[in-house]
Amino acid sequence: MAAIQQQIERSRDQPGPIRNAVEVVKQSAQGGWLATAFSAVAVAASCVSVYVSTLQGAQLEVYLPPVFIYDMDGQGENFTVPVSIANGGARSGTVVSMELDVNNPKTNVTQRFYSAYVGEHPKMQANPSSRQFVPMTILGRTVFSETVRFYPVTSPPPEARSDPSKRLVQGAGDYTFRLKLNVAAPAEPSLLDRLQGRAQPAPVTVQMSLPVLDYRGLMQMRSKDWLAAAGSGAEGKSE
Repeated sequence: MAAIQQQIERSRDQPGPIRNAVEVVKQSAQGGWLATAFSAVAVAASCVSVYVSTLQGAQLEVYLPPVFIYDMDGQGENFTVPVSIANGGARSGTVVSMELDVNNPKTNVTQRFYSAYVGEHPKMQANPSSRQFVPMTILGRTVFSETVRFYPVTSPPPEARSDPSKRLVQGAGDYTFRLKLNVAAPAEPSLLDRLQGRAQPAPVTVQMSLPVLDYRGLMQMRSKDWLAAAGSGAEGKSE
């Protein structure tokens, strides 16, 4: 550009044809810079597109329904929870296990449950069967849904079967649930993995309400927020 500027200054005293030639060179130089700038923008956009479509790491988010199932059987208290996991990244992610922490505010007791089985509760199946929980691979840009049954990490005392005071759920009321996913990470992460980082998905916390405690059948626990929304909707219709 400095050389071109010098030519322009010298051309001021030159005949018309020379000045015209200098102007052409100047315009060509400016056009070259614009073409280079547009090319750089196109390359950058292509790199972003490749990253988003093929290289972006897994980004898992958990969604829970407004109704859980609570039951008590020979293995202890258990919760049946339909779980949906959305992967917003391009690469797949593997959920190795799930942890469910349940808190009873009345007794201030928290108990941990683990993902033991998948599928509906046997009492809800025509031909009862149980499938053990296995790691789940969530492909990029997909949503995976499965019903998971959680059982206590620590075996309940034998008297819990007949003594409600030895259980976590001791009656009707509100209970707080915190679901956490444990996602697999490579033993030797690549450079891309190091740059992106592989943070565990954020736990999800919900508050569920048990209307009545009745061990003669499966018991539904419902989200308080969902009940409030349904109640306001019902009032609106009645008006």
